[in-house]
Amino acid sequence: MTCNKTVDWRTCDCGLKRGFTSRVEAEKAMGRAQAKRTRRADANGTRRGMRVERRTYECDYGMWHLTSENRSSYDHRLYNGPSV
Repeated sequence: MTCNKTVDWRTCDCGLKRGFTSRVEAEKAMGRAQAKRTRRADANGTRRGMRVERRTYECDYGMWHLTSENRSSYDHRLYNGPSV
């Protein structure tokens, strides 16, 4: 008996990332991704420089994605424009 704990995803029409059909599925995938990265970092002996998914967001195409960008960084970039 195999235990498949993956979360179903499909390629989003935005063409950039894996798309999840609901926020719940995206949050479930985020938890699994965080756990996997933590296990891998612990096996390597350091968590320094580790990219960790921090939140989910809904794209313009209606799919949900994971991102390592925190909300305050996103808001700053959105409202203040790109840095030169």
